[in-house]
Amino acid sequence: MARPRNQAQRRSELVTVTSRLLIERGASAARLTDIAEAAKLTPASVSYYYPELPALYAETYATAALEYIARRRDRVERVQGAAARLAECLRLGIPIAGEPSFDATVLLIELGAQCVRDQGFEAPATEFERAQLELFEEIVRDGVDRGEFRTELGPARVARLLLAAEDGLAGPVITGRLTSEEALATILDLGGALLGATLPVPADVAR
Repeated sequence: MARPRNQAQRRSELVTVTSRLLIERGASAARLTDIAEAAKLTPASVSYYYPELPALYAETYATAALEYIARRRDRVERVQGAAARLAECLRLGIPIAGEPSFDATVLLIELGAQCVRDQGFEAPATEFERAQLELFEEIVRDGVDRGEFRTELGPARVARLLLAAEDGLAGPVITGRLTSEEALATILDLGGALLGATLPVPADVAR
Protein backbone atom coordinates (compact mmCIF):
# COMPACT_ATOMS: atom_id res chain seq x y z
CA MET A 1 0.00 0.00 0.00
CA ALA A 2 1.41 3.40 -0.97
CA ARG A 3 2.10 5.76 1.89
CA PRO A 4 1.53 9.51 1.59
CA ARG A 5 4.71 11.49 1.53
CA ASN A 6 3.60 13.81 4.29
CA GLN A 7 2.92 11.59 7.28
CA ALA A 8 2.61 14.58 9.60
CA GLN A 9 -0.22 15.91 7.43
CA ARG A 10 -2.05 12.57 7.48
CA ARG A 11 -1.67 12.36 11.26
CA SER A 12 -3.08 15.88 11.56
CA GLU A 13 -6.02 14.90 9.34
CA LEU A 14 -6.76 11.89 11.53
CA VAL A 15 -6.66 14.06 14.65
CA THR A 16 -9.12 16.46 13.01
CA VAL A 17 -11.46 13.63 12.06
CA THR A 18 -11.26 12.12 15.52
CA SER A 19 -11.96 15.49 17.12
CA ARG A 20 -15.06 15.97 14.98
CA LEU A 21 -16.43 12.53 15.79
CA LEU A 22 -15.85 12.95 19.51
CA ILE A 23 -17.55 16.34 19.53
CA GLU A 24 -20.51 15.33 17.37
CA ARG A 25 -21.14 11.76 18.54
CA GLY A 26 -19.07 10.99 21.63
CA ALA A 27 -16.43 8.35 22.30
CA SER A 28 -18.75 5.47 21.44
CA ALA A 29 -18.83 6.66 17.82
CA ALA A 30 -15.11 7.31 17.52
CA ARG A 31 -13.90 3.75 17.26
CA LEU A 32 -11.24 2.65 14.81
CA THR A 33 -13.77 1.69 12.13
CA ASP A 34 -15.69 4.97 12.58
CA ILE A 35 -12.52 7.04 12.26
CA ALA A 36 -11.39 5.08 9.21
CA GLU A 37 -14.76 5.54 7.50
CA ALA A 38 -14.87 9.28 8.25
CA ALA A 39 -11.29 9.69 6.98
CA LYS A 40 -12.03 7.58 3.88
CA LEU A 41 -9.30 5.12 4.85
CA THR A 42 -9.17 1.48 5.79
CA PRO A 43 -8.77 0.56 9.48
CA ALA A 44 -5.36 -0.85 8.56
CA SER A 45 -4.30 2.53 7.18
CA VAL A 46 -5.33 4.28 10.39
CA SER A 47 -3.43 1.67 12.38
CA TYR A 48 -0.33 2.36 10.30
CA TYR A 49 -0.18 5.88 11.72
CA TYR A 50 -1.56 5.00 15.13
CA PRO A 51 -1.03 1.31 15.97
CA GLU A 52 -3.14 1.77 19.10
CA LEU A 53 -6.30 3.87 19.25
CA PRO A 54 -5.40 5.40 22.66
CA ALA A 55 -2.34 6.96 21.00
CA LEU A 56 -4.62 8.76 18.52
CA TYR A 57 -6.88 9.85 21.37
CA ALA A 58 -3.88 11.14 23.31
CA GLU A 59 -2.63 13.19 20.37
CA THR A 60 -6.14 14.53 19.81
CA TYR A 61 -6.27 15.58 23.45
CA ALA A 62 -2.83 17.19 23.32
CA THR A 63 -3.73 19.12 20.15
CA ALA A 64 -6.99 20.37 21.62
CA ALA A 65 -5.27 21.42 24.84
CA LEU A 66 -2.57 23.38 23.01
CA GLU A 67 -5.15 25.17 20.86
CA TYR A 68 -7.26 25.96 23.93
CA ILE A 69 -4.36 27.52 25.82
CA ALA A 70 -3.24 29.50 22.76
CA ARG A 71 -6.77 30.83 22.28
CA ARG A 72 -7.01 31.72 25.96
CA ARG A 73 -3.74 33.63 26.03
CA ASP A 74 -4.66 35.46 22.85
CA ARG A 75 -7.96 36.58 24.35
CA VAL A 76 -6.29 37.76 27.56
CA GLU A 77 -3.64 39.74 25.72
CA ARG A 78 -6.27 41.76 23.86
CA VAL A 79 -7.42 43.64 26.96
CA GLN A 80 -5.79 45.89 29.52
CA GLY A 81 -5.96 45.75 33.31
CA ALA A 82 -5.83 42.71 35.57
CA ALA A 83 -9.57 42.64 36.31
CA ALA A 84 -10.50 42.78 32.63
CA ARG A 85 -7.83 40.21 31.72
CA LEU A 86 -9.08 37.79 34.37
CA ALA A 87 -12.67 38.28 33.25
CA GLU A 88 -11.72 37.46 29.66
CA CYS A 89 -9.76 34.43 30.81
CA LEU A 90 -12.71 33.15 32.82
CA ARG A 91 -15.11 33.88 29.97
CA LEU A 92 -13.24 31.54 27.66
CA GLY A 93 -13.30 28.85 30.35
CA ILE A 94 -17.09 28.79 30.30
CA PRO A 95 -18.42 26.87 27.29
CA ILE A 96 -20.77 29.05 25.24
CA ALA A 97 -22.77 27.49 22.40
CA GLY A 98 -21.59 28.58 18.98
CA GLU A 99 -18.10 29.50 20.15
CA PRO A 100 -14.91 27.42 19.72
CA SER A 101 -14.67 27.06 23.50
CA PHE A 102 -17.86 24.99 23.56
CA ASP A 103 -16.63 22.33 21.14
CA ALA A 104 -13.19 22.36 22.76
CA THR A 105 -14.70 21.74 26.18
CA VAL A 106 -16.87 18.90 24.88
CA LEU A 107 -13.81 17.30 23.30
CA LEU A 108 -11.64 17.64 26.40
CA ILE A 109 -14.40 16.25 28.63
CA GLU A 110 -14.94 13.29 26.29
CA LEU A 111 -11.25 12.46 26.47
CA GLY A 112 -10.72 13.47 30.10
CA ALA A 113 -11.68 10.09 31.51
CA GLN A 114 -8.83 8.53 29.56
CA CYS A 115 -6.36 10.45 31.72
CA VAL A 116 -6.94 8.06 34.62
CA ARG A 117 -6.73 4.93 32.46
CA ASP A 118 -3.95 5.56 29.97
CA GLN A 119 -0.44 6.75 30.74
CA GLY A 120 -0.23 8.32 27.30
CA PHE A 121 -2.50 11.09 28.56
CA GLU A 122 -0.44 11.86 31.64
CA ALA A 123 2.04 14.26 30.02
CA PRO A 124 -0.45 16.33 27.95
CA ALA A 125 -2.96 16.45 30.80
CA THR A 126 -0.30 17.60 33.26
CA GLU A 127 0.95 20.24 30.84
CA PHE A 128 -2.60 21.45 30.14
CA GLU A 129 -3.30 21.90 33.83
CA ARG A 130 0.07 23.58 34.43
CA ALA A 131 -0.44 26.05 31.58
CA GLN A 132 -3.89 27.03 32.82
CA LEU A 133 -2.76 27.49 36.40
CA GLU A 134 0.25 29.49 35.22
CA LEU A 135 -1.97 31.90 33.28
CA PHE A 136 -4.39 32.38 36.17
CA GLU A 137 -1.55 32.91 38.62
CA GLU A 138 0.18 35.37 36.28
CA ILE A 139 -2.96 37.51 36.03
CA VAL A 140 -3.68 37.37 39.77
CA ARG A 141 -0.11 38.21 40.72
CA ASP A 142 -0.10 41.15 38.32
CA GLY A 143 -3.37 42.42 39.80
CA VAL A 144 -2.04 42.17 43.34
CA ASP A 145 1.17 43.97 42.39
CA ARG A 146 -0.83 46.77 40.75
CA GLY A 147 -3.20 47.09 43.66
CA GLU A 148 -6.25 45.96 41.64
CA PHE A 149 -6.64 42.77 43.67
CA ARG A 150 -6.54 42.17 47.41
CA THR A 151 -6.43 38.67 48.82
CA GLU A 152 -5.16 36.82 51.86
CA LEU A 153 -4.56 33.79 49.70
CA GLY A 154 -1.49 33.36 47.55
CA PRO A 155 -1.87 33.76 43.77
CA ALA A 156 -1.23 30.05 43.27
CA ARG A 157 -4.06 29.11 45.64
CA VAL A 158 -6.46 31.54 43.96
CA ALA A 159 -5.49 30.09 40.58
CA ARG A 160 -6.21 26.57 41.81
CA LEU A 161 -9.60 27.58 43.21
CA LEU A 162 -10.64 29.34 40.02
CA LEU A 163 -9.61 26.42 37.83
CA ALA A 164 -11.46 23.97 40.09
CA ALA A 165 -14.60 26.13 39.93
CA GLU A 166 -14.32 26.41 36.17
CA ASP A 167 -14.02 22.64 35.77
CA GLY A 168 -17.01 22.15 38.05
CA LEU A 169 -19.19 24.51 36.01
CA ALA A 170 -18.27 23.21 32.56
CA GLY A 171 -20.05 19.85 32.88
CA PRO A 172 -23.44 21.28 33.92
CA VAL A 173 -23.27 23.81 31.07
CA ILE A 174 -22.47 21.14 28.48
CA THR A 175 -25.33 18.92 29.68
CA GLY A 176 -27.80 21.81 29.82
CA ARG A 177 -28.30 21.86 33.58
CA LEU A 178 -26.83 25.34 33.81
CA THR A 179 -26.81 28.18 31.30
CA SER A 180 -23.57 29.72 30.10
CA GLU A 181 -24.72 33.09 31.43
CA GLU A 182 -25.38 31.68 34.90
CA ALA A 183 -22.04 29.89 34.93
CA LEU A 184 -20.14 32.99 33.85
CA ALA A 185 -21.91 35.15 36.44
CA THR A 186 -21.04 32.58 39.11
CA ILE A 187 -17.34 32.40 38.32
CA LEU A 188 -16.99 36.16 37.91
CA ASP A 189 -18.62 36.63 41.32
CA LEU A 190 -16.31 34.00 42.81
CA GLY A 191 -13.23 35.62 41.31
CA GLY A 192 -14.34 39.00 42.59
CA ALA A 193 -14.96 37.65 46.09
CA LEU A 194 -11.57 35.93 46.21
CA LEU A 195 -9.74 39.03 45.01
CA GLY A 196 -11.69 41.87 46.59
CA ALA A 197 -12.56 43.30 43.20
CA THR A 198 -15.41 43.59 40.73
CA LEU A 199 -14.67 41.62 37.60
CA PRO A 200 -16.29 43.24 34.56
CA VAL A 201 -18.64 41.28 32.35
CA PRO A 202 -16.99 40.99 28.91
CA ALA A 203 -18.58 43.39 26.45
CA ASP A 204 -20.02 40.71 24.17
CA VAL A 205 -21.80 38.83 26.96
CA ALA A 206 -25.16 39.81 28.42
CA ARG A 207 -25.48 39.21 32.12
